[in-house]
Amino acid sequence: MKVKALITAAGMGRRFGALTRRTNKCLLKVEGKPLVCHILDKLRARRVTEVYLISGYGSRDVERVVDGRASVVFNPFYRVSGILGSFWAARPHLDGKAFLFTTADHFFHPSVLQGCLRGTTDLRIVVQRKKRYTKEDAKVTIRASEVTRLGKDLPSLDADGEFCGMVYFSPKASRLFFRELQSQFEKGDLGGYMMDILKVLRQKYSLPIRYSLCAENMRIEIDSVHDLIAARRLAKLFKGGNKR
Repeated sequence: MKVKALITAAGMGRRFGALTRRTNKCLLKVEGKPLVCHILDKLRARRVTEVYLISGYGSRDVERVVDGRASVVFNPFYRVSGILGSFWAARPHLDGKAFLFTTADHFFHPSVLQGCLRGTTDLRIVVQRKKRYTKEDAKVTIRASEVTRLGKDLPSLDADGEFCGMVYFSPKASRLFFRELQSQFEKGDLGGYMMDILKVLRQKYSLPIRYSLCAENMRIEIDSVHDLIAARRLAKLFKGGNKR
């Protein structure tokens, strides 16, 4: 089955301060290349070539850098909605289609992408093992082959990992996800989290949330200058052949 891809890059990146005052954080560079271009290269290496990128803040610059390697869809609600607003903008292109989702501020080893696309399943998320978890982490518990609980309110001692910014949706999971997204928006809730809808898919439709694991030094979500520095360190490790 041919898989499409969704990259969300609409946010304003306020936590970076001056670094993102005039630029989208997906254009910050690691190893001399914008973050979003790292993702596009890894998708292409896996032969995922039909890519939709949801833009918002700094949209013109993002579209210029992407340079036709993805279909750029503008999210006009990026200032007032969270990530679900970007999913809504993608709905006409991906509802009922198999696709891989990742945020644009996500730096990862190619094996992370490979693990998420591995095998046949309706719904698969990437779970990262960490030495310690914070209140802000989207923590998960796993039993056998399934994620049984996920959320920021999960006690750190119960966490088996952190839900990372990457998900594979089968056509069935995609159709149900967008159905529940519409239901949430009809209630006037524009600020929810993707993991809230994933929990609904598990509870309401008995759709198992499968997972692939990655180690702590295999990916990072870049929310701050400290994270950007850490991503640059990871890039050097990846070039040195670190795959653990």
